[in-house]
Amino acid sequence: MVDTACRPASVGGRLCYGRAMAGAAVSARARAPEHLDTLDSLRGFAAMAVCLFHLTGDGMPGFVLPPARALFSWGWAGVDVFFVISGFVIPYVMMRDGYRLRDYGGFIGRRLLRVGPPSWGVVAVTAAAFVAIDALRGGGAYWSADLSWPRLLHNLAYTIPFTGYLWIDPVFWTLAVELQFYLLVGQAFPFVFAGRWRFVATAFLLCAARYLPLPAGLLFLLHAPLFLIGGAALLHREGAMSRPFYLGLLLLLVAAAAFQVGPLQAAFGGATALAISFVPIRSRTGAFFGRISYSLYLVHSFVGAAAALVLVRLVPPTGAPAKLAIILAAVAAAILAAWLYHRWVETFFVGLARRTFGRRRPFEDRDVQPPL
Repeated sequence: MVDTACRPASVGGRLCYGRAMAGAAVSARARAPEHLDTLDSLRGFAAMAVCLFHLTGDGMPGFVLPPARALFSWGWAGVDVFFVISGFVIPYVMMRDGYRLRDYGGFIGRRLLRVGPPSWGVVAVTAAAFVAIDALRGGGAYWSADLSWPRLLHNLAYTIPFTGYLWIDPVFWTLAVELQFYLLVGQAFPFVFAGRWRFVATAFLLCAARYLPLPAGLLFLLHAPLFLIGGAALLHREGAMSRPFYLGLLLLLVAAAAFQVGPLQAAFGGATALAISFVPIRSRTGAFFGRISYSLYLVHSFVGAAAALVLVRLVPPTGAPAKLAIILAAVAAAILAAWLYHRWVETFFVGLARRTFGRRRPFEDRDVQPPL
């Protein structure tokens, strides 16, 4: 029997998202491996792009090689790849779970427990390192001069955009955007993903909301077209959008992203959606970097900079070969640290979130890991 709250997939461009996922869910499970492998590779690509952007540029200012910096100068756009993946995979998991509004508390609890503690650990270690460096160098506070309990607490709560404080690790601004997305999609999912026209209406409203007099800290609204690009790819995958309709909507969303965040971000966002939809990627290397992508994103700035401070004493950066060796060693150290952090910290909280809040249906950990 079909739940009265559900609508058959591919009928009138609407999806069933309730208890009776029926053919839609079976079809999704049958196609999942190919597309989730693609997501793994895209995650890994995005994380390495951001890592290389920072470790060949301002993340290690004393070791900059102009050719390397130019080669990876686009790497910051890896963040936009993550946002598109979020827009696809979070509703995908909700759809597979048969999500209802009554599940909101558990959904937010899982996301916070999955994403929060690993990032809080990095914030704590970075803040402690600032204090330790100042203590060792003497001469008063420099690195730790702006540390305060309010700043630390706002970093842990991802509320820095609503304050005048600075991020302790600047790359963590994206986690605030992700959290805002989780809070919204948990409320809006049953309406937004019930059909293509509801999705289109939501896309219009979100893009328009960017220009309303709302708090500047709502960073999600600026980046909403990228999340919507991922959502459109999901609805196309589930049969709620024909290919011409999807490609037309994708073009409009890419244009909106170009207008709101920039042409390069929009181009990466559109390319990510096309890869998810039409380019199956299966790679052991991509799968590895996909698994550690969140940990790599979290630790690369701190570990890379720390490795450089140690290596500079062993290999004085007096020329291009020495600088290149230090950069490569810092990147390798970041990857190793990310693998260890994923294995011993991130994986623990994946299991804890599952045990604490449960799931309606079992999924592989790689299917539900945070895009960031």
